[in-house]
Amino acid sequence: MTEITIQFVGPDDAALMDAAFALYSSAIEKTEQRPEAEFRALAAREDYRFLAAVMEGKLIGVAVSWMPAGAGFWLFEYAAVDGEMRGRGVGANLFFASRMVAGQERAALIEVDADLGAPEQAQRLNFYRRLGCRKVGGLDYQLPLEAFGKPPPMWLLVMAQQETMGVSVFALEDWLRRIYAEVYGKGLDDPRLAQMIDPLPDVVELKAI
Repeated sequence: MTEITIQFVGPDDAALMDAAFALYSSAIEKTEQRPEAEFRALAAREDYRFLAAVMEGKLIGVAVSWMPAGAGFWLFEYAAVDGEMRGRGVGANLFFASRMVAGQERAALIEVDADLGAPEQAQRLNFYRRLGCRKVGGLDYQLPLEAFGKPPPMWLLVMAQQETMGVSVFALEDWLRRIYAEVYGKGLDDPRLAQMIDPLPDVVELKAI
């Protein structure tokens, strides 16, 4: 197999950014997408990292992650792989490369469609299960994007040390508040935050997918 390289994508990498957006817009559920200008603007932020998987000069995968400085967690926000290259380890390589950049000591968070029985959902969840991710038990995660309609029911996954069986509700609340404010620009009085947090116990179990 031809060698695949992983490289950073900056806001001035016009060709790679064009290819990244084209892949993103074709592979990600529309209601879970950002508008094009908003997506491109992320590449200029110091707390975001775009990684591209490139083969023979062509972008075949992209990962977009929010990596807040000094935090004990990061968000693997988007990942997309060219349809012909799926199942060849490209997505896993992008995830682990992103994790290396973020710092392996940090908890990785991933927003995914909840399992409603669709084959695509099962395939995606199987991918994250193989990576060692678990879901935040009992959390009705609400993705705060509205540009293209209401997103589907979501889960929040976590990759943490295997001996970590649960997370404090206070830590989880901090994760959610920061994601809402710093990733999506929502106010901390957004009612969805209370709707997600209030029903949860003091320690929230991390469950197998």
